Amino acid sequence: MKKIFTFVFAIALGFNVFAQCPITTAVDFTATDVHGTEVHLFDILAGGQYVLIDFFFTTCGPCQQAVPKIVESYYSFGCNQHDVYYIEIATGDSETACLNWVNTYGVEYPTISGAAGGTSICSSYGIQAYPTVILIAPSHDIVIQDLWPISNAQTVITALENHGIQQYECGAAYPEVTISVDQVLETEVTVTFTPNEDCASYYYMMGTETEFEQWMAATGLDMPDYLQTYGFPGEYEISQTFTELEPNTDYMIYAVPADADGNLYEVVQELVTTTAGGDDIMADFTGTDVDGNEINLYSILDGGQAVLIHFFLNDDESSQINMPYVNEAYRAFGCNQHDVYFMGVCANAEDEACMAWMEANGVNYPTISTTGNATPIVQSIPVAYYPTVMIIRPDYTIAIRDLYPIEDEQTIINALLDEGYEQHECEESVDEADAETFVAYPNPANDFMKIFGENLGNVSIYNVFGQKIEEFEAHDELNVATSNFEDGVYFVKVGAKTQKFVVRH
Repeated sequence: MKKIFTFVFAIALGFNVFAQCPITTAVDFTATDVHGTEVHLFDILAGGQYVLIDFFFTTCGPCQQAVPKIVESYYSFGCNQHDVYYIEIATGDSETACLNWVNTYGVEYPTISGAAGGTSICSSYGIQAYPTVILIAPSHDIVIQDLWPISNAQTVITALENHGIQQYECGAAYPEVTISVDQVLETEVTVTFTPNEDCASYYYMMGTETEFEQWMAATGLDMPDYLQTYGFPGEYEISQTFTELEPNTDYMIYAVPADADGNLYEVVQELVTTTAGGDDIMADFTGTDVDGNEINLYSILDGGQAVLIHFFLNDDESSQINMPYVNEAYRAFGCNQHDVYFMGVCANAEDEACMAWMEANGVNYPTISTTGNATPIVQSIPVAYYPTVMIIRPDYTIAIRDLYPIEDEQTIINALLDEGYEQHECEESVDEADAETFVAYPNPANDFMKIFGENLGNVSIYNVFGQKIEEFEAHDELNVATSNFEDGVYFVKVGAKTQKFVVRH
C-alpha cells in the first residue's frame, strides 16, 4: 500500500522517471502564447534556429524546480534572438494559471497554456511525464529527447553547446548581414548584401540545396566555414547579380558575417525561385479602375490586344521615376486603341490617392487601386518588387514578367517592338480635339521655357516625383524661369493636358 501511495504521489508531482519524448522528428504546431503572440514552430526552424521546448504543468514540483535554471540559461543564449529559441508548453493549465506561473518565475519566452492548445501539443509529442525538455534542430530532428536531470543552468548550457549553439548576451550588438532580393528573372537574380556596423567582413554564395550538400560533403566543412573558404568576400554593401541560372528553380542564398578578429557569426539565408521559362501563363483577374470602369484581363486579351501592366507604389521614388516612361510608351502605341493595352495597378493606395498621383504624373491609362481589387491581384500573381512592368501576349502567355532596368521610354518601346507590336498615333476623341492645346519651347530648356496656347488659364509645373513646384495663371503666353531648376524631367500641366519637358543646364 505504501508503494502505491508513493508512486501516485510521484505522478502528482510530475516525477521525471522514464520521461522521454518518444518521437524523433518534430510535429508542427501553431499556437498563441499567454501574451497574444502567435508561435509557429516550423517558421522558427526555417529561420535557422534550434528550438528548446519545456513541457510542464504549473502544479508539478519538478517543473517548479527546473524552470528557474531554464530561465537562467535562456539569458545565456541571447533571449531568443540568436541560435536557439525557447518555448514552454503546458498541459491542462488555463491561461490564468500560466500567467501566474510566468509572473512567478520571470519567464520571458513564449508560454502556451493547455487551454490555448498546449494539451494537444503535449499529446502529439507523446509526453508522459513532466517536465520534459527537448531540443529540435532546424532540420526538424529532435536531437535531445529529454534533458534530465537539470541540476543547474550549466546543465542546459552544456547540452546546447554540444550541438554547436553559441552563447550571446541579450540585446548585445553582433556582426550581422542582411540579404535583400532586388530582382528575380528566369536566369539571373540580383541581390544586395548589407552589413551592420559590427560586421567587419562577410562571405556569401548562391546555389541549390543539392549543390550546397554536395559541396560541403566533398570538403567536410560546415556551412559557416564553407562560406568563409569558398564564398565571395564583402566588407561594405554590395549589389550582386547571379547569372546563368536555371528557370523555375529554387536557389538558396547564404551569407555569414565576421568580426574584426575573423570570428564567424550567425549564417543568414534567403530562398528565391527563378521565374519560369517558356510559356508562363498569366492568371485572369478582374478589377475596377479609379474611374469606376471594370477591367477584366482575359476580355482584353481575347480581343486581340497584348496587355502591359505597370505595378507600382504610390509615393515610391522608383515608381515615380518609371511613371513618365510608361506614359510615353502608352502614347507611342496608340493610347490603348491598337495593339497594346496599358494599365496600372497601384498596390498600396486607394482611389483618391491614386487619382492625385495620376493627375500629377499625367497618367491617362486605366489604373486599379486597392479600392478596386489591387491587393488580391498582386498577391495572386505574385508581385514582389516595385515597380514591375509586365507584358502579356493575347494567348495569355507572359512575354516579360519584369522589364528591368527601364532607362527611358525607349526601353519599353523596344520590348514591345521586339514582340511584333506596331506603334500608332493616338486617335483623339471629339472632346480632346476641341480642347485647348499648348506648346512648351525650348525642350530641353536651360534658363527659361515659353508656353504658348489659347486661353491657357491655370498652368502647373511638377517634378518627376509628382510634386507641384510652380503654379501660374496665364492667357496666351507664359515665360517660366528654369534657371533654378535642377537637371531632370519635369511636367507642365495646362487644364487636362500634360506635357513632359527636360531641364538641362
